[in-house]
Parts: sequence; structure tokens; C-alpha cells
Amino acid sequence: MVDTKLQDLIETLKKHGVESGEAASRQIVEEAEKKASEIVARANKEAEGIVKGASEESDRIMRQLQASMEIAASQFLTNLKRHMEMNLLSLPLKGKLTESLKDTAFVKELISTCVKEFAGETGSSDLTVLVSKEQRHQLEDLVVKLITSLGEKKGGDHVKLHLKTDGVSYGFMISKSDGSVRLDFTDEAFLDLFLKYLSPKFHEFFKNIDFKAIEKK
Repeated sequence: MVDTKLQDLIETLKKHGVESGEAASRQIVEEAEKKASEIVARANKEAEGIVKGASEESDRIMRQLQASMEIAASQFLTNLKRHMEMNLLSLPLKGKLTESLKDTAFVKELISTCVKEFAGETGSSDLTVLVSKEQRHQLEDLVVKLITSLGEKKGGDHVKLHLKTDGVSYGFMISKSDGSVRLDFTDEAFLDLFLKYLSPKFHEFFKNIDFKAIEKK
């Protein structure tokens, strides 16, 4: 009888121990699964944040790069047009002007015409002509002739015509000796005058070029 009760007690304890163990195990497993799910969910959320942040940063960098490329393309085209105008228009034109104004006979003709017209329009008998150092000596005889010619035209009035060098490379300047009026016939003045007329014509060549299409390539 005692053995039977002892056996029943042992069986009861075993059963209780097993059930308690199983319950504890299930609780541990459930908690582990819950923590694992939380960790996975947190990791997924962090991963999504990282991916989103990386995507936004990538988009920002691409926008900056695109803006930089557009600015660079615009600057390149501007520099290209300036370079082409300089090499195809300004420099060749300046070369031709310099070549023409180195011709002393041509300069004499220009000075003679301009001095006579200028003296007639202003009524001035006291003029200054600025020329290059290289051509001054060759132009002195012209000054004597002009003084004589203008004096005769003014009925014998004394005419003053000064020949000076003052920073003129090619060509000449004519002015009243008091400096109140000056006409510029230097190479730089001619170049500026021609470019004001020719540059707009030159820029017409660029209108048919699709620069936007070039920028996209």
C-alpha cells in the first residue's frame, strides 16, 4: 500500500515537473520568438531608413552634379563663342587694320582728308595730330603742306597744326589743341567700330545651333 502511494507521488511529481518544464520551455520559446520578431522588425526599419537616406543623398548628389554640369556646359559654350569670335573675327580684323595703318601713304591720305574736314567744321586753326613714333618723321612733310593749304584757304590766316606722339600704336587722333574735341582714328577705335557692326552679324551664325541638344550629349 505504501509502495503504491509512493509510486503515485513519484508519478505526480514527474508529471508536474514535466508540465512545468514544458510550460517554461514554451514561455522561453515564445519570448525568444517575440524578441526575434522585434529585432527583425527593428532591423528592417533601420534598413529601410538607411536605404531611404542613401536614396535621398544619391538624389541630392545627382541634382548637384546635374546643376554643375549645366553651369559648366553654359560656361563652355560662352567661352567657345568668345574664342571663335576672337580667332575668326577680332584677330583677323585687327591684323588687317594694323596692316593698313602701317601704310604711311594711306595714313597721310586719311590725315589730310580728316584735318581739312575737321578744321572746316570746327573753324579751328589750332589742331593737334597724335601719331605713332614710327610714323611721325614720315608725316612731318604732310603737316607743312596742310598748314600751307589751310592757311591759303583761310585767306592767309595763321594755322597751327601740331604733330605729337602720345600712346598711339597705329593710326592717329585729331583734336583741338585745347582738348575740347577729339576724333579717334587709331586701330583700336576702328576695331571697336567694326566689331559693333560685325559682332551681331557673327552671332547670327550661332542661332541655328541647338546648344541644348549638345548639352544633353
